[in-house]
Amino acid sequence: MANGYGGSSGSSSGSRTTSARSTTPSAPTQRMAAERPPAPPGFHYMPDGTLMSDAEHLRLFGQEPEAVVATKIIKSFNLDLSDLPATSTKRAFSIAADNDSEFILEIKDKDTGKYYNFFTNAFQTAQYRLEEIVTGGRYNGVITFPDITGSTDQYDIYLYAKPGTIHAEYVEYRFLDNSIDLNSSSGSNSLMMQKVIYQYADITLTIGKASPNSAIEMTGTGHSTDSVTIARGKSSGKIPFTLASIVSTASKAYTIKKQPTVEDIYGRTAVTVGSAPELLPGEDEYPRARAAFTGDDVNGAITSGAVVRMDNTDLSAAIAVGDKITAATSTSTIDGDFEDVNKVVLDDNVATKMAVGDQVTGAGCVKCNSQVILVTHLNPDSDNVKEFQVDTSDDFADGSSLTFSSKVNRELTTVTVVETSGAATDFTMSQAIQFRDNQPLTFSPRANFQWPLDNINKIQKGMAILPDTNTEENTLISDYEDTVTINEGTEQEQVIVKNRADFKNTKGAPPTITNGVITTQTGNVIFNKQQRLLLAGDPLAIHAYGESFINSITGYDLRITDLSIALTPITTTTTSAVSASATVPVASVNGILPNTSTISGIGINAAQADPLVTARSATTGAGNLTVSVAQTLESGQEFTFSGAGQVATITGNIEILRAGTASDTIFFDVEKLLTIA
Repeated sequence: MANGYGGSSGSSSGSRTTSARSTTPSAPTQRMAAERPPAPPGFHYMPDGTLMSDAEHLRLFGQEPEAVVATKIIKSFNLDLSDLPATSTKRAFSIAADNDSEFILEIKDKDTGKYYNFFTNAFQTAQYRLEEIVTGGRYNGVITFPDITGSTDQYDIYLYAKPGTIHAEYVEYRFLDNSIDLNSSSGSNSLMMQKVIYQYADITLTIGKASPNSAIEMTGTGHSTDSVTIARGKSSGKIPFTLASIVSTASKAYTIKKQPTVEDIYGRTAVTVGSAPELLPGEDEYPRARAAFTGDDVNGAITSGAVVRMDNTDLSAAIAVGDKITAATSTSTIDGDFEDVNKVVLDDNVATKMAVGDQVTGAGCVKCNSQVILVTHLNPDSDNVKEFQVDTSDDFADGSSLTFSSKVNRELTTVTVVETSGAATDFTMSQAIQFRDNQPLTFSPRANFQWPLDNINKIQKGMAILPDTNTEENTLISDYEDTVTINEGTEQEQVIVKNRADFKNTKGAPPTITNGVITTQTGNVIFNKQQRLLLAGDPLAIHAYGESFINSITGYDLRITDLSIALTPITTTTTSAVSASATVPVASVNGILPNTSTISGIGINAAQADPLVTARSATTGAGNLTVSVAQTLESGQEFTFSGAGQVATITGNIEILRAGTASDTIFFDVEKLLTIA
């Protein structure tokens, strides 16, 4: 045991286990007591890794550390260490130890600085310590924790073995950020064992509705949500809820698409995308070229530098930073036979066909198809505008064709500035390249599967991304696979996975852990669709549908049952009598949809079914309705219209099996349930 007095923490029943902890010493996310350097002379280690002076030890226990001769062992300290609710709570504890083991138990409210008095069962300003001797192998007691005094309280619990008594052998657990997990560790290699309990204000789970694409309006007076208030980590019974949605435009009405299920409910979390996506093995990060645009050709030959002027007058509307640049090739024919030379004459003016740095290929030369041959000069002797020079001598055949390809086609070159120096026609490249006048350029935006996020802690494969300006439609969190298909279309067809990557990766970064719970974990995620570079820096809303995903993203383990959605029927009255006519004048046509709504009531000639409203003369207020069966009705009669409505009500029951760690909201996706017209 170290020097007999270094180390910390011990075992306890009821110790919380969260994603920040492991459950066994050998778990890969934790490690056993890391070796420390020896304590300096006159000091020994405390449970949190700090040093305690031997003099202070003498003051507390009345003996020098090395004078202690331990014969009794405290085997375990059993106390429910889970989060406390906001209201006063009693918790029993027991200390299992050899008979005649002596201990001191101290509990301190970190926020108020007060100490627990085991006699009055209340916290007090003066220091108080329970000093007892174990008989019968166990000491039992009860602690009364008071109502919370703020949003969070922390109770530090210290169990000291008095001289002559020691704790069981120390086994250490650590959180993923490498800090010591006091509550999961067991035993102690000092005379002190430390535990901690947190107390939190109650939290609220709100049950709401949302239209992710803003397709369904529901902001009218009377729009409502429901909620459940609960202690962190606790459970509830089955609780009924009711949610109302009301149209805000008098002329519109809802119709029901389908009845709701739990798969129509989602939780969500907000994250921020980093600036630097990462290329995956086998990925083409420039998969699609932008559409050709007017003025996509070079305005004046570029003979030096990285700034290019285009014919287009508003490049910011056509290209973007990060775009890959490529250029169309050009061809010409050789005018004359040339053997072992580096100067060649063409049928055309060379300035219209090439630029310095272009690669030469084609049937007209021998070496240029097996090695890279580059243009070095145009009109090298200033006496022939149809002559050019290359960097390697070769044979060139009269009348044969040569092809000229820009350097941008063989070396990745990207746009670094759009509208350089404020000029709408100019852009800057990632390297200096020469272009001929009127050279057409093609721009391909960068797009990547893998992106960094500021928090990947709650994200799971299959979660959806709420569409916004810079995301692709129907984007999901997904694993990545780079595949090739062989023998396609035959019985021997086989898909071979060349490269793969999991849907998220911490990149070795430690998490941020607060009170034993992971709150933030930076890292990368992979989308099922490549996202454009414009996504960099954007906020994203990640949606998680269904109970399992809701648990992952909110921390609430839920059971939602008995779901139903219903429309409140529309009622109105006739404004005059109707005699054998299909035209029915009513006080209000609001919420009545032609070819959807049906009419019922006393006096209605329903024939075999309620008549269908086929037209209305107004969209709001008083008007005439046309129905599918002629009617004879009195003035002032009230009728009901079904099939459409302006109030939709969702009902159901919710049971919280385990609450999360913070207030949150879950949403019914009304776009899956309703239409509006």
